[in-house]
Amino acid sequence: MQDAPDLLPRDKLLRDSFTTAEAMLYWLILLVSTATFCIGEPRSFWLLGGLIIVGALTPAILKTHEHTHPFFIDKLWPMFWLCSIPVWGTLIQLAIGQLQHPLTPFSIGDTSYSRLEGIHIWLPTTAADNFAWITAFGFSAAYLIALLLFLIPKSRAFFERLLPLLCTGAVSIALLGYLQQSIELANPILTKGTGFADFFALFPYDGHWAAFATLWCCTCISMALLSTRYEDSPDFVYSSGPWYLTGGALLGATGFLIVNPIPAAVLLLTLTVMLSIVSIEFMTQSKDTHRNAVAISCGLAACLSFAAGIFRLFQAAPGSEANTQLRRAAIDMFQANPVFGWGFEGYSQLLPFFSNDHLLGQRFDRANSDILQLLAEFGLFGAFIAFGFFALFLCRYFWGRHNIQLTNHLLIGCAAVMILAIWDSPFMSPTVFFSFFLLFFTALRWADLSRNKVDEVDAARPQLVTPANLRRVPFFNKTCQDKEK
Repeated sequence: MQDAPDLLPRDKLLRDSFTTAEAMLYWLILLVSTATFCIGEPRSFWLLGGLIIVGALTPAILKTHEHTHPFFIDKLWPMFWLCSIPVWGTLIQLAIGQLQHPLTPFSIGDTSYSRLEGIHIWLPTTAADNFAWITAFGFSAAYLIALLLFLIPKSRAFFERLLPLLCTGAVSIALLGYLQQSIELANPILTKGTGFADFFALFPYDGHWAAFATLWCCTCISMALLSTRYEDSPDFVYSSGPWYLTGGALLGATGFLIVNPIPAAVLLLTLTVMLSIVSIEFMTQSKDTHRNAVAISCGLAACLSFAAGIFRLFQAAPGSEANTQLRRAAIDMFQANPVFGWGFEGYSQLLPFFSNDHLLGQRFDRANSDILQLLAEFGLFGAFIAFGFFALFLCRYFWGRHNIQLTNHLLIGCAAVMILAIWDSPFMSPTVFFSFFLLFFTALRWADLSRNKVDEVDAARPQLVTPANLRRVPFFNKTCQDKEK
């Protein structure tokens, strides 16, 4: 990577040094990442409560950024309010939905039951219990914390310091999972688990691990490729690139150990794509001394991963019939209330009224498809906000210069998790949810910083002369009216 030729050393120092807000954000992201990486329980009261407390710091960090940033940041608060609309829409829909509860309790003898009442489909509905508020605020806080990565960093140096530590944390959990598999532990670490054998490392459900590993596998291999693009980088084998590449391979290879076939297939096929990119780049663009060895090794590993991914893709999944019925119930819920849905966490409450008879008496919290669950709980209104914002963010990137490699590679991981969300529930996990938006906003911010001059990234328009109302000394810039006599 080459610095802009017109920057003086002092300008580079100003660009790459942390402001007070950047330092606060750096340590905040490390703190939240450590907590979410180590607590794999999807509905951990401690994790969700901690996210709510830490998320309350968001306005303070933004205000600090406003006062300590050395350049014009006219778009800071408008962008924050615009990008946080999904959070406010979710919370407002949940609050208004309290006025219309579809379940009415009644008793027969000493036994209590619930009855599904008729509802007004043009008003929001809430069927969940009070714990839904904690979950909603916890996930909203995770989103807002990750959103700061799209608003605050003024230089790519911020991410070059942050991502290596996060990649190290993700690979460390993968190594812990390998150790767990080798000594054949009966339960996941630091959690009681679900009672089933489909767990990995700190994650009670290995489908959540697969989504997490997919995101960080792409990140590690992206960092390996980034290390080859520095102007002063040594040969690949003597740089940090092999360490990143090995870490990405270790994360992707956990797909061989995952019980559930669809998450395993997505992880292995994503690893195939990333290794193929490495192989092609070294064959066609690199002038590295060891380019042939790296290209051939990655190509062979990609072929092995591809074969394993295709095999797992067509492998019969345990409980596939029940999963099909759960998805069918989500579709029926959406058809019964298509505009606003049944409210946050309403799927588990209303499942007995829509499920197949074979599922009666069993407890299920998810539809085994985050996309269908989104439609069932938030309806067309919530789906329009969620997918509309994704489309706006992506169109904003692709309408401009979109050959920014790190951004493209990180978005590959995000796209893979979105595909997995069709057949699984990766976003049930706060760890996956936070990692997804952390890398999504990192990718978009990296693109903005790569396209624009450092002092124009957040400015509404380039200002060559400071406006008169912001100057502390008089400055005359009008046309002179001097006349010769």
